[in-house]
Amino acid sequence: MGLIKRLWLYGAWGAMIGLGRGWAVSSEWKDLKGASFRGEPVEELGSWLMFRTGAVSSKFVSMRTFSEEDCARFHQAIGSRPARAARWSEGRGQAAGELVGRLEMSERGQLVPFDFSTQPEPELLLVLYGGRRNPDAASPYFLLDNLAPFINRVQHVYPGRVAAVVWAGRQTHLNVKGLPGARTWLVVKSEKQSEIKTVSRFVPGEGFVMVLMTREGIPLIGGPVNNVGEVVNFVDGASDILWQLNPANPSGARARLHYLRAVRPVEFAAGQADPLLLIDPLRVEALRQRGVKQVDAAFDVRADGKVEQVVLLPSSVVPPALVAPLTEALRVNTIFAPAILRGQAVAGTYRYGLSVVLDDPKLAADAAWVNGEARVEIPLKSWLVLKPIKVPERVFSLIDRIGPDGTVMLSAVTAGTGSKVSVASQMNAFNSDWFTDRGAGSVQPSVGEKQEVDGETFIWKKVTPDHGVVDFLGGAGSGSHDYCIGYAWTEFESPDELAAWMGIGSDDGLRIWVNGEQVNDRWIARTSRLDDDVVPLRLKKGKNQILIKIQNVKGLWSFTCRLRVRGT
Repeated sequence: MGLIKRLWLYGAWGAMIGLGRGWAVSSEWKDLKGASFRGEPVEELGSWLMFRTGAVSSKFVSMRTFSEEDCARFHQAIGSRPARAARWSEGRGQAAGELVGRLEMSERGQLVPFDFSTQPEPELLLVLYGGRRNPDAASPYFLLDNLAPFINRVQHVYPGRVAAVVWAGRQTHLNVKGLPGARTWLVVKSEKQSEIKTVSRFVPGEGFVMVLMTREGIPLIGGPVNNVGEVVNFVDGASDILWQLNPANPSGARARLHYLRAVRPVEFAAGQADPLLLIDPLRVEALRQRGVKQVDAAFDVRADGKVEQVVLLPSSVVPPALVAPLTEALRVNTIFAPAILRGQAVAGTYRYGLSVVLDDPKLAADAAWVNGEARVEIPLKSWLVLKPIKVPERVFSLIDRIGPDGTVMLSAVTAGTGSKVSVASQMNAFNSDWFTDRGAGSVQPSVGEKQEVDGETFIWKKVTPDHGVVDFLGGAGSGSHDYCIGYAWTEFESPDELAAWMGIGSDDGLRIWVNGEQVNDRWIARTSRLDDDVVPLRLKKGKNQILIKIQNVKGLWSFTCRLRVRGT
């Protein structure tokens, strides 16, 4: 309860949004510590029970904090609510259902009706609201651009579960179709807004707010997103909640077991059900590293849910030396809800199968960033910056396309003289570094230290990031540092050798070294967006150094960087 309650950024929204619509009849509930409250049971997600306690308020209770009697009562109370539909066009969730037929999507720069039959009814809705009055605090471009990587990452990790929706106030001029990443969002038709009651409850008077809600309209987290700090708060809070609500989260397995022990005898009072595996005991990444390709097993599960016996089946593809330890891991690490026969827990069998699919590094990094693995942030409190190293316009170009094998295809551009330049000269500035002969590990600057680059003297200056953002313009106007290269260096302590992940965005081209080893190389033209890339790293115990190179083409020039390690 504490985590979700802490992350709900409700603030003074009551005055901002008004009372909204009414809500169904509530009832009295009490947890095992004796604390009581009134609420309307709505749905279960992960290991949490969700109640509507007011027009714009909600309460979340861990399944294990209720008595078995109240768990069964909650399950019966939500029994008449419609299940999540296989097609959104057939969805009847209170919030998701009222959006059917009222959303558009961007296609070739135009807004066209969204086909609700192409995807399942979302379990959750991420809604960006523009205020009723024209906001001054943030631009739609900034918000949609910085939120797009988070939305795309969530939809990559939780396919089909989350839909992103924009509610544009009539005076906000939120022209989604003309912005980068527009296909990430679905847009509420302005002429249909008056017909939507549940989702409309959180429209602010002015400015922008973001709300993560269930398909029934239960708000999980929400708050203003008018600057980079507020965007960071929302993105991180929403990631935490998504992980808390994920049935695959091991920390919720015991709570779900408590709940299922109470509700499955009621649900199958006149029928039967096999044992139910609550948490997958094996990690695909660890199996892949050890040469395991397929795991098939048969479990004998007792009436109390304990594993009596597990047998690895002949169809498994496991190195012989791993058969015994893998079998023992399956026996010890599994958590089952027992089989049910006519309302009684009984012994049963369970067939387990897991295919170790090909490695998907991007999915693994995205999942680590949003699903709870990369949760402990190592603060990068300051950077030393060396800039602006001017580069002749003739050595720049934009990417034409990236081939299937990752090869960058560059298009020649017209230089100031009118002549076109070769691919080699276009890439020269990005591929060459002043420390090439000595290696990136040789870069150990101090504040005020001078550095000679191509006969010109530059000075390393200290910069304090704003929520991870380092602005190379430093107050200079956009365009004042076109066709420039800059470096940023920082040092920090790691308590041990650790797996880590870096969330980074850049404007424009990006190259990263960690402890002298190059870990990322992207020749790209883009804006600097929060966590645009997630780069897996390996830290050493003690001092670690990061060196970043940003090559600017035109306009804005910055990067945003956050560093995280695995949570305990």
